[in-house]
Amino acid sequence: MAYSADSWRDFYVMTGGASAALTGLLLVAMSMHAKAITDHPLYGTRAVGTLISLLTQLALSGAVLVPGQSTMAVGIEVEVAAVASLIYTANAISRSRRALGPDRPRVRTILESAGGLIWIILFLASGLSLMLRTGGGFYLLALVMLFMFGWNVYVSWVLITEVSD
Repeated sequence: MAYSADSWRDFYVMTGGASAALTGLLLVAMSMHAKAITDHPLYGTRAVGTLISLLTQLALSGAVLVPGQSTMAVGIEVEVAAVASLIYTANAISRSRRALGPDRPRVRTILESAGGLIWIILFLASGLSLMLRTGGGFYLLALVMLFMFGWNVYVSWVLITEVSD
């Protein structure tokens, strides 16, 4: 089961639907505070990053559901998405640090950076696991998808509560 996409069909239908729903809700919530989000150096980065992450989940769910696709092909798609996420995240962290300077809350920043780092490492590992057919395969990708979804809910909540203060 770890390397058979057919066994995971229901899970990826669920994650694709959940990420599509959350993307829609987040777009509505952000549109109500668009000016505040775009004017702040951290809020805009968080909003775009969360939307990209949710759309990545939607695309990955769709990729897994493509009939007849090999595990290697899914692994490559996951790895490309993981590398793109790594690049975007590193770029976003750099931009945010420059924009906010030393005034950021330290403990929260460290915890958020650690959380982001954990899911990126797991994300990269899941793509390799599928390509090499070792190390957990779709089980590891499922863990990444759930962690990623939880992370997106957290970041969305933080964004909305900070903007509405």
